[in-house]
Amino acid sequence: MKKNKTILLAKTLIKNGDGLNLKGSSTFSKIAVIATFAILLPIIMLGISALVRSLINALQPVGQEGIILSWGISINSAMVFMFGIFYIISTFYFSSDVESLLPLPLKPRQIVGAKFLVVTIYEYLTTAILYLPIWLTYGIVTGSGFLYYLYGLIIYMLLPITPLAAASLLVMIIMRFTNLSKHKDMVKVVGAMIGIFLGVGINIIAQRFGESMSQEQIIDLIQKGENSLLGMTSGIFPTTSWGAEAMISFGEISGFLNILLFIGFSILIYFLILWLGELIYLRGVVGMSETNSSRKKSGSIKLDEKAEQNSVVSAYTLLELKLLFRTPIYFVNCVMINFLWPIFLILPFLIEPDSQSMFQEIIPVVNDPKTLGIVLIATFSIAFFLGGANGTTSTSISREGQELFVKKYLPVSYRQQLTAKVLSGFILGGIGVLMLVLSAVFLLKLSLWTALLIMLTAWMPILLTSITGLLIDLYNPKLDWDSEQKAVKQNVNVLYNMLIGLIFAGLTWILLPLSSNLALMVGILVLAYGLLCFILMKTLLSIGVRQFCRLEG
Repeated sequence: MKKNKTILLAKTLIKNGDGLNLKGSSTFSKIAVIATFAILLPIIMLGISALVRSLINALQPVGQEGIILSWGISINSAMVFMFGIFYIISTFYFSSDVESLLPLPLKPRQIVGAKFLVVTIYEYLTTAILYLPIWLTYGIVTGSGFLYYLYGLIIYMLLPITPLAAASLLVMIIMRFTNLSKHKDMVKVVGAMIGIFLGVGINIIAQRFGESMSQEQIIDLIQKGENSLLGMTSGIFPTTSWGAEAMISFGEISGFLNILLFIGFSILIYFLILWLGELIYLRGVVGMSETNSSRKKSGSIKLDEKAEQNSVVSAYTLLELKLLFRTPIYFVNCVMINFLWPIFLILPFLIEPDSQSMFQEIIPVVNDPKTLGIVLIATFSIAFFLGGANGTTSTSISREGQELFVKKYLPVSYRQQLTAKVLSGFILGGIGVLMLVLSAVFLLKLSLWTALLIMLTAWMPILLTSITGLLIDLYNPKLDWDSEQKAVKQNVNVLYNMLIGLIFAGLTWILLPLSSNLALMVGILVLAYGLLCFILMKTLLSIGVRQFCRLEG
């Protein structure tokens, strides 16, 4: 029996992949990853389940509880679409296996189909966190029958296909018409940026159209009951309403017809991506391994002009930053993330006029001298989250890969190398906080005094998480990788540092009772976290240096 090459290739890609990048990791690292997910995921899912239960109790009396399923599918689809843009760019174009696959007797649609299936399988975890508690809790509370759970399982298996197909369509078209092989790195970065910005814009615009009904129309729908609000949350994905209708009407013929529509459309969109891959994928990916080189000659005079005396740490920091900006996968995952948070805040404000009224209500609160302490604690906590989510230092050693031994021969001390790595993460994290503060000044009319006070204190969470990220990566590096994607995308050290950031963000709220005494609260913040940063930096430059030596040895 002849095996399907698409399925066979998908199995091979999954088998050769690193999953959570645990291959070759120590037993402690594996146990830590499993324990983290075993503790963290149930807590999140139980929280979602409790929220769903309360929403059902509130909406059931007016016959609108079905909108919870529609919301769940709609939010899941939006999440898959957003994360899918990153995954599609990385897997379809940035992965090192592309060059190995092109010479093989495989058709473009088989490569696209296999990679699409791999991305879909990886998206099941993202989908499960939100979808499973909504689906199961709704079924238990409403006493739904067997067909409800069967339809829900089918929807779960097919849910990522439509948003991933939309992301694939967007990415393949962009990469097809922007792939100038001689400028590979620039094309990858620009293509990724265009894809992400278009993805965010399309999603927000679609949400605006979904919310274009007047309040009177919404009230009329609520009064009708029978889940009449269901059609409001369909967004740009028609599968949202079909899936929700199928589960709600599981015992009726309409439910059966809707699940057939859901299945049929998912299959159709998958084959549409295969057909599109046959047409344009090969043209977009060929030549991605080529680079452009300058043939300009530099004489001794020109060389002397360019050779400027600079401190070792600043020069090495600049080198780290250049590598992050020039390597597309590093740029997308370590640099661009610091610029996306303000975009998520500003775009809805610019596109949706109704958001202005919400901001008008917040403006007096954030500018009230009585709430300044609370605002400072909140921004301090946000800075911890941003610093933890920034994977610059938590992947800094891993990004060196098998070339880590080269660092041993550089005329730069280990202390200076580690300091430069911390500074690169600190600079990028600081830019992210600065962008958010400027957005707050623009949107919330935040006073310059408050903005200055935030910047004078928010550097500590960024520095602290930059140091902890590097310490984590020193003791748990992922050096054995064959593609840059695995060094950052599949590096669980980013998750560890994010958890540390969240823990410190939560601890900061202990100072809430002191928020009325601004001077005392700021003094405690600066003293406590400043001292902690000092201790961690001393640890990095002593114990961390010894660990760095052991890695290179």
